[in-house]
Amino acid sequence: MIRELLKEGFLLKNKGYYKHAIEAFYKALEYDNNSLELLLEIAESYYLMGSEEKSLRYIEQILEKKPTHIESLRFLKNIFINKKAWSEAEQTSKNIYVLTKYTKDLADIFFLLNKQEKYNEIFDYKNEKINDDVLYEKTYAKYCLGKFSEAEEYINQISENSLNNKTLLLKGKIYFKLDRIEDCENIIAKFNTEDNNPELFNFIGLVNQVLCKYKIALDNFINATKLDTKNDEYLYNCASTYFKMGDITLAKKYYNLAISLNPTNQNYHFALANLYYSEKHYKRALEELDFDFFEAKLLRAIILHDSGYIALAHKEFKKLIIEKPENFIIKEYLNKIQELIKI
Repeated sequence: MIRELLKEGFLLKNKGYYKHAIEAFYKALEYDNNSLELLLEIAESYYLMGSEEKSLRYIEQILEKKPTHIESLRFLKNIFINKKAWSEAEQTSKNIYVLTKYTKDLADIFFLLNKQEKYNEIFDYKNEKINDDVLYEKTYAKYCLGKFSEAEEYINQISENSLNNKTLLLKGKIYFKLDRIEDCENIIAKFNTEDNNPELFNFIGLVNQVLCKYKIALDNFINATKLDTKNDEYLYNCASTYFKMGDITLAKKYYNLAISLNPTNQNYHFALANLYYSEKHYKRALEELDFDFFEAKLLRAIILHDSGYIALAHKEFKKLIIEKPENFIIKEYLNKIQELIKI
């Protein structure tokens, strides 16, 4: 009888009739009330029908009876990942790895550490076995830490069989940071072009922008924005390309779109200020320069000079020369101001 109930339950579950499947599994439990596998099937069915709370209750029952039940721990980990509860998922992954010592479970831990930007913790694991997934996560961590040469060392250990678009894209990003544009072009030639990944389009755009192939770059940035409409970086890249192409109107539009999505990004405001400066809209430019990083202060001083506020500009440049005594732009403007003062 239990065999028929299990068969019925699995069939109903596979067809998406989760409530009916649960009823079948309940009936099967009457014949085997100690079955952890049946409890897991009920937990999974509740989760698939959108009842996470009930699902977790059954997982708790299983783990109370057997804390080392791997299938339940894996299911629990996936629930946490789907909820983006990264810390809980990390701890569950660590519990799994203690039990299995499988390399794929180690890769899961590294993936979750990367999600939380705990990059250095990955390298606290010493003398562990590695596979291509582990190498990828280590590469990604080194990339995010800005250690691009070390990242390259890890990614070069990944086998050819694992060089899919995801891995190739990370490798390309490393080359881009190392200013190896020819290597980036070689990576692009290996991409699977059927992959509608906005990051991939954005990367191709960046490489072509450096090569001054602005039309190709722009087409790829536009494709990226269509696939991910809420990504401010892609909008900014569109804007910077339009600016390089001399289309001020569209550059302005896309800079403002990027700022609307990420209003605290100083680089976006600085780029828009530079655009306004190129149009000699000095007041608008100054409104975008309410920041204290060096480039913003320098542009502010230049705008003050060019708009006729010589005394204020002189004061700003004297502060800046202390900060950057060898900067030729500051020296040039100070010389200009000195000539004006002599007159």
